[in-house]
Amino acid sequence: MHSPDVNQPVLLRGESGEFASRVEGITEGALILARPFGLPLDTDLDIGRPFEVQWTSAVGLYAQSVRVTERAIDGKVRIWHAEPISKVRVTNRRAHVRVSVALPLILEYGEEKFEASLLDVSEAALRCQMPQPLPTPEEGEEPSLRAHFNLGGAEFALDGDLFRSTPKRDITELVITLPPDERTRSALRRAVFAEQIRARQLSR
Repeated sequence: MHSPDVNQPVLLRGESGEFASRVEGITEGALILARPFGLPLDTDLDIGRPFEVQWTSAVGLYAQSVRVTERAIDGKVRIWHAEPISKVRVTNRRAHVRVSVALPLILEYGEEKFEASLLDVSEAALRCQMPQPLPTPEEGEEPSLRAHFNLGGAEFALDGDLFRSTPKRDITELVITLPPDERTRSALRRAVFAEQIRARQLSR
């Protein structure tokens, strides 16, 4: 059954709330997790107490119940050895997890560059808005489209296709579809989930 990858961001869920973490390693029968920064010493996420680990993948959102069996320090990182106590399950079968954002975006359209605002993103598409519509191409021309943005601590420069352009009062909303390149989509998937975790932590 699917397991999270090393260095993949994960969400730890217990009765006291949700906390961002990261997979530091995987051993036979255990996940090695970074102890969330600022977590109180006595919580339901600590040693011997069951809690849930969530992560994302191409299929959707995965979850597994675990409990900490050992605590240690690896360099400057406090880590937990978490033993699975349930099977991995898929909790959300959406084809593409999407996150709402408010981030700057640069669009290269042919030889021109335009400033835009990124509204939401998944591994398959971007939705953004800009003050003016993209220029109408000459008949027979298909200008290239490339989107530059930062998400979840990663920088992206992605080729895409204009799926829809919708005028709305003093702005134009664009939907840009992305090619099905698995390496790119995997990087975007991680960034989307990292951004979801960051947003949840800010809202607490």
